[in-house]
Amino acid sequence: MKRNRSLSACPTAQESVAGGVYFIFQLLVLPSILRWVNAQLSQPLTETELNFTYYLINFLAAILIYHEFLGRSARQATQHIAYFCQAVVLGLAAYYACSFLTLRLIRLLVPGFTNYNDAVISAMSRSGRYLMVVSTVILVPPAEECVFRGLIFRNLYGKSRWAAYAVSILAFAAIHVLGYIGEYSPLELVMAVLQYLPAGLSLAWAYTKSDTIFAPIVIHACINLVAIGGLR
Repeated sequence: MKRNRSLSACPTAQESVAGGVYFIFQLLVLPSILRWVNAQLSQPLTETELNFTYYLINFLAAILIYHEFLGRSARQATQHIAYFCQAVVLGLAAYYACSFLTLRLIRLLVPGFTNYNDAVISAMSRSGRYLMVVSTVILVPPAEECVFRGLIFRNLYGKSRWAAYAVSILAFAAIHVLGYIGEYSPLELVMAVLQYLPAGLSLAWAYTKSDTIFAPIVIHACINLVAIGGLR
């Protein structure tokens, strides 16, 4: 039987509007609010604790905003468990295969390239490993997948599949590198973006394959778990 690629498990119009508004808020306003509040505390949070708070707020907001979408996606996953498992396994395999080739290319073009996002996560992990594990494995995947696959990818998919893939993949890469623009040379910035393309592609494909946001959520969590497990 051929799988339906219509993506029936998608956010409602109300969820899309609320999710879009909150996404702008979390990017432009929430970090400043948290840093201001932290500065008022008699014992300010560490950078790791502050980031954990940011991730926790975004996770709770995603659950609140996208609860109907997540509920339908959960039912879709359980009703079509074979497609769900297949999408997770194939998505992970595709990610690691593409990442291997991408890293080889990056090292060839820019020997000694450093991903600053990975370096920051590594530093925070050393000062609060368990908080970073909970953040990157449990809190981040649902929040980011609801936005990049559920909100951006899904809303473009019915209009243009090419646009859905291109915009969601580039947006996912951008969110991980824009904060470090001053740290990268132009060529390194391109390499940093390139490093996130396999994840964006694999996660979007897994969503279309399974028709449930929980496939990319599980893949995202597995990728982060392996990555943070390898940090020293």
